[in-house]
Amino acid sequence: MMDGSETSSKMNNQNKSTRRVLAKKSQATLPGSPGLWSFKALCQAAAVCCLLICAACGMAGADQPASSQRIALITPAGTGELAEAIRLGAEAAAKESGAQLITVEAYPVDSASHTSPNADYAISPPSVGTPAAANRDFTRSEREQAQVQAAALALKQGAAALLVDPLSEDVLGDIIREAETVRTDGGIVPVVVLNDEFPVKGITSVISMDNLEAGRQAGQAMAELLEGQGHIALVGPDPLSAGLVLREEGIEEELQNYPDIDIIPKSVCNSRDACWQTVKQLLDQHELAGIIALQEPASLGAADELHRRKDGSQISIVGFGSEQQQLEQLQEGVFQRLIVQNGYSAGYLGLNQALAKLKREHVQARVILETKVVSTENMFWMDNQKLLFPFVQ
Repeated sequence: MMDGSETSSKMNNQNKSTRRVLAKKSQATLPGSPGLWSFKALCQAAAVCCLLICAACGMAGADQPASSQRIALITPAGTGELAEAIRLGAEAAAKESGAQLITVEAYPVDSASHTSPNADYAISPPSVGTPAAANRDFTRSEREQAQVQAAALALKQGAAALLVDPLSEDVLGDIIREAETVRTDGGIVPVVVLNDEFPVKGITSVISMDNLEAGRQAGQAMAELLEGQGHIALVGPDPLSAGLVLREEGIEEELQNYPDIDIIPKSVCNSRDACWQTVKQLLDQHELAGIIALQEPASLGAADELHRRKDGSQISIVGFGSEQQQLEQLQEGVFQRLIVQNGYSAGYLGLNQALAKLKREHVQARVILETKVVSTENMFWMDNQKLLFPFVQ
């Protein structure tokens, strides 16, 4: 028989052995324990969800969906078919991207102008509502003020970006200042310039023709019409933009290749009526073989004087623009050539550049639009039909 101390020692050894076995079993089975493993998995899943939510919140702040973006198109009223083509292009891009386009016109350009029925908003100079205002032309200063007010209204309506066809460098500068101060979070509303170029800081992107190349095209067209000899005149507005300066430079550069073509000093006129009178004086004082009109009003004013004299066939006119009257007069033989840009592309690409800026994607500082020389021989080609009549589906 064992005494008590031996029995107690044996029992203690058995208890220690049992505890070691249980401990080993516990360690072996702990990771597979359903309750504890589920708890750990839930903790890990919750942590992953938190990370995903935080990342999503950050992405939403940096890259809002296009459907939430409201883009405003600011155009001076009365710019006719070009303004309409720009609007159609911007509308097409907005529809594709899900953005919302609002149009604001700075009304009016002259007494014959009217606000486009497609405009969402319009701004009028203070005197427009008076009876006398209905029958008078508005000064350039009034029109410029109206365009700045139109941009301010668009920003007030919640525009996240502006597409602008500015009347002048001063107007563009004022609009950019409005865009820089409207947001309370310190951000700046992007401003995309259409149809022209100005040396103003703060522009997001410029969508315009290569005016130097367009000038060369006009000079080449005139040289071909005159077979390399004759006196010509340049007619157009004050060069208030770098684009107009480059256009003139391109014409003069190209015509240097034709020593028998003489250019008389440029005549300045800023409206259709003023250009009509200017061309009248030029034809009274000079034996001209050709006229290069640098903008639409100058082209139409020159055509008015040739209609009055009924001798348009003796003088060649090369103009810039694609207004309906210009196209009709091209068919009638009043104009011989028109230098035409793609207004539809200006609106389409301009809106896409604005969206890219809002989404923090790559933005092109300058997008150059192609220009074409249009004549009666090629105006009905399919490509030129799309260029001249973008509103015809």
